[in-house]
Amino acid sequence: MLEDSIIGEGEKGKLVIISGPSGSGKTSICKILTKNPKVKQSVSYTTRKPRDGERDGIDYCFIDKSEFEKLIEEDKFIEYAEYCGYLYGTSISTIKEAIENDEILILAIDVKGALQVIDKMPEAISIFINTPDDETLKHRLKNRLTDDDSVINERFVVAKEEMEYSKHYDYCVINDRLDDAVKEIEGILNIP
Repeated sequence: MLEDSIIGEGEKGKLVIISGPSGSGKTSICKILTKNPKVKQSVSYTTRKPRDGERDGIDYCFIDKSEFEKLIEEDKFIEYAEYCGYLYGTSISTIKEAIENDEILILAIDVKGALQVIDKMPEAISIFINTPDDETLKHRLKNRLTDDDSVINERFVVAKEEMEYSKHYDYCVINDRLDDAVKEIEGILNIP
C-alpha cells in the first residue's frame, strides 16, 4: 500500500492538503503558515516553462514532458494532473522526507489532486478554504485579476463547482479575516 511506503512506524510529520477556489486566500494562508520553521510547502513538478521571476526548485521543479512521463511510469508522484496543456505533480519522495524530518508539509493543490491524495493517504489532514459568501468571492476575484467581467464570471462558475468538493475534506475553514483563518488552521494542526 502506498502510505506504508511513505509513512513509517512512529513517524511524527504531517501531510496537510490545502485547497480552495481562486480568490479563497489559500496562497496567502500558506505563505503565513510556512513562516514557522516546522511547516514546509511542497514544490510541484511541472512541464511548463518558468515565468519571469520563477526559480527552479523554489517555485516549481521544471522538467520536460518525457522526464515527467518517466516519473509517472516509475510511480514517483502521489498525484498528478494536466492543466492548460501542462503536467503538474507532487513527488512522493518530498512527502516522505518531510514526514521523516518531523515536518508539516503543505500540499496547496486543486480539488482533483487533493482527492487523489486523500484516496492514497487517508491519514493526510485535508482543509478546504472558502470565502464567507459569493459576494466576497466575486469581490476578491475582481480585485486580484485584471480580466474583464466575462473571465471573472467564468472563474466564479469554476470556483462554485470546486466548492462542491468541500464535503470530501476533513475541515472547511471560512477565510473572512486572514489572521483568524490562519489561527484556526494552526489550531487544527497543533502549531504553537
